[in-house]
Amino acid sequence: MDIKKITITKKQFDLLPEKEKVFFVQLGHLQNEITTLTKLLIFSETKSETEVIKKAYTMQKLLIAKLSIGKLHEGWDLLQKNFFGSGLSKKYEPKLPPQGLTYLKNLKKYFGGKKLVSDIRNNFSFHNPSFDEISKQLKAIPGDTEFQVFLGKDYATTNYYMAEEIVLNTMLNYVKKTTLQDAMNEIFKDLAEVSGWFIGFGGYCMVVLLDEFMGPGELKMETLEVEGQGKVKEITIPFFVEN
Repeated sequence: MDIKKITITKKQFDLLPEKEKVFFVQLGHLQNEITTLTKLLIFSETKSETEVIKKAYTMQKLLIAKLSIGKLHEGWDLLQKNFFGSGLSKKYEPKLPPQGLTYLKNLKKYFGGKKLVSDIRNNFSFHNPSFDEISKQLKAIPGDTEFQVFLGKDYATTNYYMAEEIVLNTMLNYVKKTTLQDAMNEIFKDLAEVSGWFIGFGGYCMVVLLDEFMGPGELKMETLEVEGQGKVKEITIPFFVEN
């Protein structure tokens, strides 16, 4: 596959004012985090008919989803403070191409309303569910319910699945769905859409920032031939691994 390598010298980068330089770095860092977490989420989409493997994959996928949700929330905070709050949006938003504006409009609309991403982030991503929430959920579980814990010979192959199942059911209160599968589908739908909007906006915005202070052709660009490392849908994250 072809990869474009762009070289930016420090002297060139210093042509940007401080606000623009800092935001450019922050935006690039956010792009890397969202892209990597999105790939991990796709890699975690693994099917199995074996109960112990299926539930291990479910636990992994939910964990990655919660981390992704937390990062998207932090991404919106970044835009609030360093794009809108700093005044950069007034200067650069009008210079975004139509598609970039659409991505930004979608982000504004999503985070301006009742947002699943923020609700889950505040209660599950970077914080343990509260005592009261777990207690309430436990009281609602029928007495004949059976939980599962899978113990391996080491921690790397141990899955306290009952804990994840209870937490996931607690999340249903925020997702407003009646089944676990519907809840997960809603969460992953929001994740895919919002991640795409951030990546799309970020890419266009970074180009606009550079174009504002550097003329066309000033950046050194070369094409690299990189051997592909597999197809996205064929890569999985294993759980039961041996030392």
